[in-house]
Amino acid sequence: MLTAYPARVLRPRGIELNNSITRTECATAWAERMRQHLATPHLLPLRPGTALEDIARNSLPAIEEARAYLAEITDDEADLKGRSVLIVEGTPLLPYLMARRGVRVTVTTRSRRYASFLRACSKQRRVEQSVTVLDGPYGVAAPAAPFDLVLGSAALYTPEVESTIEGLLALTGGTLHLFWPESPPPQIRFLAELWPDVHGAPYVHPPYASSLARVLESLGYTFTITYAEVGEPAVYPTIGDAVADCAARMGGVDERGESHLRRALRTSLTMHKEGLRFRGTYRRAQIVIPAPVEARPKTE
Repeated sequence: MLTAYPARVLRPRGIELNNSITRTECATAWAERMRQHLATPHLLPLRPGTALEDIARNSLPAIEEARAYLAEITDDEADLKGRSVLIVEGTPLLPYLMARRGVRVTVTTRSRRYASFLRACSKQRRVEQSVTVLDGPYGVAAPAAPFDLVLGSAALYTPEVESTIEGLLALTGGTLHLFWPESPPPQIRFLAELWPDVHGAPYVHPPYASSLARVLESLGYTFTITYAEVGEPAVYPTIGDAVADCAARMGGVDERGESHLRRALRTSLTMHKEGLRFRGTYRRAQIVIPAPVEARPKTE
């Protein structure tokens, strides 16, 4: 089961920064690391268990993941009723869960296939009046702004972190929520161990939440950061599915590499009722940034 435990750490200004670290240095460090990460020969598809075909066969893992995000966003789901939310890409069934709770949801996506899935899912679950799907980057939602909440994590897979955060904040009159790993998920830890044997070089991790907090601190944003221990979301119906996915994420492997992967996976996966999962958990941060004062709706 996908488990997210309540956050235990709350810091009003992120983490302590060395005074000698400048805004430019923080943004540059993020950009360099993200470029290296995106340049590695792995793929970034939707994770197994949240892939569209898998949801059609068994939606339980995706529902569990969406519920975990919802629990981190609010302690009282009833408080969401009547609010507007923008989700950039995001977890496939989260828009459905939010819509069922009276939320007006807008999703932006660059994937036509994902957009088609979301529209069909909303219609099938009878929430199509509450879910709007827009084709394109998050900026296409600007005419409908400001939103009460913006969930913009997917937009951060870019070297241009400063302008991206600024653009996301321009779309909210309430809060911007950024979910970002503080440590590598179990699947990534597994792949990183095999990476040197396949590619002859270490796996390049993305900048993690501590780096994101440093960037935000250097930019002068006020924010809160909380953490949750989260189970690996990747789910595989069979060991063959696990081998195929991991091989793809490593940029493709030969027959020998595939055999090595299969042996390693047999000792790294555990069978659950919904399928095979990697053992262990990882730490995920939720960073919440309030909208600039000038962007907030005026009260009477």
